[in-house]
Amino acid sequence: MSEDISPPSSYRELNQIKDLDSTIAKILPSINQQGGDITRNLKPSSSHLRRSSSFSKFLDDRRDSASASDINIPGGFRRQFIINKKLSKNQKPPKFLTNNLIEFLNIYSNFAGEEFDDSDTESFVGSSADSAIASVDEESLLLPDNTPKPPPSNIKTYFLVFKALVGSGILFLPKAFESGGLLFSIVTLNIFGILTYICYLLLIHAKNHFGLSSFGELGFKTYGNPLRILILISILISQIGFVSTYILFTTSNLTNLFKISQLHLVIGQFVLLIPLILIRKISKLGFISLLSSICIITGLVIIFVYSINDLAVDGMGPNIVQFNSSSWSMLVGIAVTSFEGIGLILPIESAMHNPSEFPKVLGISMILITGLFLAIGSLGYITYGDEIESIILLNLPYNQIPVQMILVLYSLAVFLTAPLQLFPAIKIFENIVFNSSMFFKNGKLYNSGKYSSRIKWLKNLFRVFILSSICTLAYLNFDRIDKFVSFNGCFACVPLVYIYPPLIHFKTTKNRLYKTLDLSLAGLGMVVMIYTTYQILFD
Repeated sequence: MSEDISPPSSYRELNQIKDLDSTIAKILPSINQQGGDITRNLKPSSSHLRRSSSFSKFLDDRRDSASASDINIPGGFRRQFIINKKLSKNQKPPKFLTNNLIEFLNIYSNFAGEEFDDSDTESFVGSSADSAIASVDEESLLLPDNTPKPPPSNIKTYFLVFKALVGSGILFLPKAFESGGLLFSIVTLNIFGILTYICYLLLIHAKNHFGLSSFGELGFKTYGNPLRILILISILISQIGFVSTYILFTTSNLTNLFKISQLHLVIGQFVLLIPLILIRKISKLGFISLLSSICIITGLVIIFVYSINDLAVDGMGPNIVQFNSSSWSMLVGIAVTSFEGIGLILPIESAMHNPSEFPKVLGISMILITGLFLAIGSLGYITYGDEIESIILLNLPYNQIPVQMILVLYSLAVFLTAPLQLFPAIKIFENIVFNSSMFFKNGKLYNSGKYSSRIKWLKNLFRVFILSSICTLAYLNFDRIDKFVSFNGCFACVPLVYIYPPLIHFKTTKNRLYKTLDLSLAGLGMVVMIYTTYQILFD
């Protein structure tokens, strides 16, 4: 016989019930006594009434690490909601931090202030612990008895930061070193690594000061809607640029490997990407993220092996210079693109069990990542000199099977990452179009495809239109891929990393020195953005 009472709504109530069991048993009459039957659903009995053992074990396992203060952390209510929702489906609650970037994005659903949740698939309104737990049978197993303990959160944070900052952009760095010159590139990359770290900390400080957890909200809080719009525009341009770069990257690799025309490859990618961009749950892209990470690491290992071997056999490449006065601005854009990951910095910091350790974790991560960037950029340029291709993979011998395999796998991984990069851009576009007056009726907004097949197909067609525009943009820039990547970094990524964070931090302090440094950094970012963008477009 199971206990017929409404499940408690909090851990504290569960503890109170457990502590009061003996007291209730003494007060209520025995079920065998006169009138005792009316207490059947109230009186606990260890021989007849049992609470779900797995749920009790889950509480015991979590009690040391979970506290009311966890709800205070930005996103705490959402994390509690997700735990309750998993329990309602008789599933294992997620671990915090998460195992991979996709799981992280699926749980925190936050990219620089834009939600990944899609109104066409799921609603997060009106849920509580009571309703979530009540739908589970009292005797059902909610968790296995051998639930593993999550590893230290700092370790997971290192991997999340690495995944957020290290992508396909690293393969453009050897060509960027050729554009800037060896010595100039090494010094510049170190400077950008330091400035990036400082700007990330400024944004984190502003987040904690205002108690807000997203980039867009911080912009709105400090300078109103104009800055929020500028932030969203920069995110929009940068993400479109990243996806176009991925298509260019795949086209370049496969054109040289299989001798297929550029137009056919772009059209083929467009057709294959259509079903992927219609996916509305980011969790379904988990395998894609894992494949991308494996290919990036494998590709870097192969690049190091072949570059060192070629350097040992053939010596240094031709025409290596220390500073290239004619094209140094190209280095700036690609360097910024390589370091750009600010959309994930805020949610990663919020997800940590101890956010106060994030500056140390970020600092160590930035040192390691900057060292990796310097190694791949300088080694590639020293090995191949001015004969370095826009993507260093194209300098490797095509006739060898390991190179062919990594070209295909790397291209596939980058291609499949495009839907993930498109998520925030599509969401911004959809918010603009489908929240307009066209979809208001009788004072209510009707823009969810969950209840209207017409709205859902309109959104699907809209996504296909965005994809077709991006593929067209990529095809038109095939012959100047390095300039395209650099332009995206200078025009869109520089403001996101080096202008907006110091401007936002400016509003958090009254210290004149800090205010002067904030304005100086933002001013430097503006000068770099304007000058390098002009150089790339008109030089």
